[in-house]
Amino acid sequence: MQAEAGANLKRLLEIEKRLFLSTDDLKIQHAKSLQDSLDASKDLQKEFATIEKKKEELADYLCEDRNKLSLEDVFSTMKTFRELFLKALQENQERKEQAAKSEKRKKHLKVEDAKRLKGEYGKSSTFNKK
Repeated sequence: MQAEAGANLKRLLEIEKRLFLSTDDLKIQHAKSLQDSLDASKDLQKEFATIEKKKEELADYLCEDRNKLSLEDVFSTMKTFRELFLKALQENQERKEQAAKSEKRKKHLKVEDAKRLKGEYGKSSTFNKK
């Protein structure tokens, strides 16, 4: 992509030279759009330079070889990490919910057992004290 942008800038500069040698009518008609294109292309070159500098800083930070570090690989690794991290968060949340349901079920069973035991032995717990 960077090579394409460089080639486009080169072509625009050639067109600018030809436009300079052309008639005034053509200059007036195309000068503004050509200049806008040149400015945008130069800005794009600056952005590529900034990205390259940031890539080198990232390579240094990660203790990687500046020439071998691939931003595509870094972003792919980050994406995979994020997906696995979010999956782990979801699984943890599901485990918490499952544990809460299990605890609630245990409490409910305990209460039911207590009621059942009270019902069975509550009346007869006096053991015929007549």
